[in-house]
Amino acid sequence: MYNNNETDDVLIQLVKDGDCEAFGPLIDRYKIPIYRLVYRMVRNRDDAEDLVQEIFVRAYNGIKNFKPGNRFFPWLSRIAVNHTLNFIRKEKRVDIQPLEWTENYADCKNDPVEMVEHKMLKEKIAQAMARLPEDYRVILILRVEEELSYDEISQSLNIPRGTVMSRLARARQRLKEIFQEMDKGGL
Repeated sequence: MYNNNETDDVLIQLVKDGDCEAFGPLIDRYKIPIYRLVYRMVRNRDDAEDLVQEIFVRAYNGIKNFKPGNRFFPWLSRIAVNHTLNFIRKEKRVDIQPLEWTENYADCKNDPVEMVEHKMLKEKIAQAMARLPEDYRVILILRVEEELSYDEISQSLNIPRGTVMSRLARARQRLKEIFQEMDKGGL
């Protein structure tokens, strides 16, 4: 039985050596961050749960290709992003639901006015994010929500670091424009 003291590298090597049970602690360690990433992309709990299971199966089957010395989460998030984007393209749908990352924006439990304002803000952010192109939305999620570095995003998406930086800047600019359009009543 394994505990959380083993490093990712140790567990990965054990899996590569044929110990399939060593993959369990990796699932336990990363299932919540991967679920959050996938959920923010598909905004549907059932789809996200199914996709996370498929992502871990893909990761297990492809672990022999993982290069020692790299961090596991960016590699795993690359699998997650690619698999989820394929799902979105196949389904051609993204439900608009409020994003969870705005929940802590204000502590408004005791003030009904703040509660309404907070809910409206969550809905506005969800609508604005849904209007972003997929590549901008994904890069914002990885940077803001998952707090990955530019290099980790570059590795996850298999794009150059400069492309990450420029897409992130364009995504922020486009999000700002969308908010301005929404404030003017254009949406």
